[in-house]
Amino acid sequence: MKRVGVIVAIINVACLIMPFMRGGSSLAMAQEGPRLTAEQAIAAARRKAKPDSSFTVLREIVANADTRRIGDLALEQAQAHKIELYENGFLTNILRSGGFLLAETNPRTNNVITIHLVLLEAGGAVKDVQTECHGVVKLADAGELVKDTAELVKQMYSTPSTEVSSLASRFYGGNFPEEDQFPDSSFAIPNFLRRPGANPSEVREAAALFWGYALWVPRYALSMPAFAASPDAAGNAAEKKRDTLKAEFLQSNNMDPKIYLVDFDYIQNERQIQERIELLTRLDRFLEDSLRKEADPAVVRPNLSILTMPLRVDVDLTQEGQYVSTSPPKLLFLWHRLATGGFAVKEITWDW
Repeated sequence: MKRVGVIVAIINVACLIMPFMRGGSSLAMAQEGPRLTAEQAIAAARRKAKPDSSFTVLREIVANADTRRIGDLALEQAQAHKIELYENGFLTNILRSGGFLLAETNPRTNNVITIHLVLLEAGGAVKDVQTECHGVVKLADAGELVKDTAELVKQMYSTPSTEVSSLASRFYGGNFPEEDQFPDSSFAIPNFLRRPGANPSEVREAAALFWGYALWVPRYALSMPAFAASPDAAGNAAEKKRDTLKAEFLQSNNMDPKIYLVDFDYIQNERQIQERIELLTRLDRFLEDSLRKEADPAVVRPNLSILTMPLRVDVDLTQEGQYVSTSPPKLLFLWHRLATGGFAVKEITWDW
């Protein structure tokens, strides 16, 4: 009966994610569409800018046949399955026509006044989304933060579940943050792993595997053509896919289907935590193998490209020397300026 239950669950999830995974032959070759240029973007940003402002391109997402195909497919699936578009088609518009992140600066001080995200809407109108800077952000710092944000986003979504520990080097101090200091941060080491006498290296390894399991969901969501239409719907489908794969993993290993593998509350000694680390490693590897087999790079690459476009760069007004940046759909990064130059991330808030 257990096997029948798993089969039924697989069928149910397949029906759920089918709208996200089917490509359709009609869009195999996307037609050439309008493409936003830097000149158009700057001209649009100038309309509401201060008269003497200067503009610098911080980042560009280039639209091509591949991105347009995925953007068109996302819209087609959203319409067919009555999926509400994220931010009125904000991400699909960037896929179809590209976009520019501009810094509007005061030429006398080189301070950033406003960040402009300029893109073409579905009807061809140029849209300028403005975010005012509330503190002093130098143009050079804005450029570096945009670059660091894009690189970290790409690394996060590209890192296999079993190798998440490699991301620790990107954090301030070279380690993942502690949950008691950053309770809302992704990659924070959970307090439930901090037991008396716990081996620090095993704690870090268990935390990395825990977050590898969590990060698998948005990584799988990126493999869905409809992701740009609704990251939330894609994330929900990806979570159900993960749960089904976990049930398959437990059944194939003759384990209790109700066991919660990321629950460490009942682990009392080092031997038990070692066994749990070994089990989580096998589960993360199993999930990673499934993702590798199913994910089409031609879908993942365009979807990932739009997530590397930061939406905002500003100072953290609560503490000197700290900055914030955001990335779609709901990522917020807290950065700390290093004494040696550059920035290291201190906290990542992830609201899926």
